[in-house]
This record gives sequence, C-alpha cells and structure tokens, in this order.
Amino acid sequence: MKGYADFTFHPRRRNDTAFIVELKKDEDVDVAINQIKSKEYIETFKKENKNKKVLAVAICYNSKEKEHKCKIEEI
Repeated sequence: MKGYADFTFHPRRRNDTAFIVELKKDEDVDVAINQIKSKEYIETFKKENKNKKVLAVAICYNSKEKEHKCKIEEI
C-alpha cells in the first residue's frame, strides 16, 4: 500500500539527512511511525539517497491533555 506523507525533507547537500514527518491527532507515535513504514514513504528517499540514513519523525498531539509527543527513528 502506498500513500503520501505529511511532510518530506529532501536534503540539498549530500551530507544532510533526509526525513519524513507524519502528524497525528489523538494517536500514539508508534502508529505514525508504522504508517511511514507500511505506506512505503521511505522508498523514494532510498532511491535518491543510496547508503544514507533516512529518519522517520512522528509528531502526535493529544487534544485531551494538550500535549505533543515525538518519536524519531532511523530507517
């Protein structure tokens, strides 16, 4: 299954790290990270940045507690 990420950051310089950001409301950060993996958002980055690390970034907002949580994972 393929889809579209909320934000993608493609580095201009070769040494910079590419990353994908997924935003969620009232969800767990692991749900957002798993969405990045399951919808194959990472495939484009792997083609463009061979042998470079790519980061998956999940930012989730809990509307009841009025708090954000973030998780960053290297893929």
